[in-house]
Amino acid sequence: MTIEQRVDAANAKVLEILTKGRPVWVDVRPAIEVIPDMTPTTILMPGPSIESDRITPPLRTSICGAAMHEGLAESKEEAWAMVERGEITVASSQTYHTGNAACMVTSASMPVIVAEDRVYGGRGYAPLHPGGNPKCLRWGLYDEEVERDLSWFRDVYGPALGEAVRAAGGIDVTAILSRTAGMGDENHNRQPAASMCLALQLIPWLLESESPEKNRIIKHFAANDRFFLHVMMAGVESLTQKCKGIRLSTVMVGMGGNGTEFGIQLAGTGNRWYTTAAPMIKGTFLKPSYTENDLVGYLGDSCVTEVYGLGGMSAIAGPAYMRLTGSNYAEAKSRTEKARAVSLGEHTFAPVPWEDMAGFPVGVDARKVVGYNILPISHGGSALRVGGQGGAGAAELPVECFKESLRGIYAQAQEE
Repeated sequence: MTIEQRVDAANAKVLEILTKGRPVWVDVRPAIEVIPDMTPTTILMPGPSIESDRITPPLRTSICGAAMHEGLAESKEEAWAMVERGEITVASSQTYHTGNAACMVTSASMPVIVAEDRVYGGRGYAPLHPGGNPKCLRWGLYDEEVERDLSWFRDVYGPALGEAVRAAGGIDVTAILSRTAGMGDENHNRQPAASMCLALQLIPWLLESESPEKNRIIKHFAANDRFFLHVMMAGVESLTQKCKGIRLSTVMVGMGGNGTEFGIQLAGTGNRWYTTAAPMIKGTFLKPSYTENDLVGYLGDSCVTEVYGLGGMSAIAGPAYMRLTGSNYAEAKSRTEKARAVSLGEHTFAPVPWEDMAGFPVGVDARKVVGYNILPISHGGSALRVGGQGGAGAAELPVECFKESLRGIYAQAQEE
């Protein structure tokens, strides 16, 4: 076989997993109990790993807050000194099959969503979405109020959700996407339909809870119209876990930013990151006084959902998000057309009615991105340098990542 034929065969295997896998939310457990190789002193961060002196201020706050939450340090200064001495290991989430949105990090005792691909057997993880309170670790903020919320999630909310989802026998992520097709979600930055569909399935089981805080638990869960995002992240990670390591595949199976660098991962080279400077997310500011200088670069793993074809890849499915971020329907259609041009397949279970019942594209091929010079567009929220969310919009994926990734595949082919 030629190299091209071998690459095509590898890509076919990856595409099969991405299109035929069946991710199911099966549990909520403390991270250290379920994430392989997790330790009491490990903190998982979004995007590619980076030297401690290049970590952005909001992400640094999240890391220090997690260390204090775990009892590893009594102050942010002590926590950061431990990071610099190597006493706390800060690692890339996606190398642990975990997704951390925005500035969120995952530490040992934090409850994480566990998703399992019922077809190919992969497992993926993500922390719980914090809900509507803008003051949270997810946006690089930490104080006594944030700590109270983290402790409640660990001691009450997480265990109750885990009990309910186990009693339900798991919740099929693909079924939710299919039921809510045509309801306006692009399922990266907007997912009220999917979240409410999820709530309808889980609340009956939460009603069976014997927790004295049952009402608070149900109220917090039902009021969160973004909860599904983190379930989706864990679901995608369960698929990509089995994609990674299929040698010579040029399909993108990981993407994310740490605020300083943005990177992608290809199935063929597994957990290796191909990075460049993080692009800025351009769109709408939450306050008119904000400027681009107030923001850090692309930050977060939530864009891993776009590996599956959601978000900017299926922008046409979420026209409301386009309007929210200062764009329009024509641009939504353009973003999806770009994704189709560089993807190898299409999901058929969630057709978009106003797109002539077409499904959303999946399986971005680095060869096509570079060869056609068509750059996919990713949706995302932007973080302020001082912590908190600054805005939401979109960013073009940097071509440098794709070029470098193909060099990695070429080097791999030369070894065989």
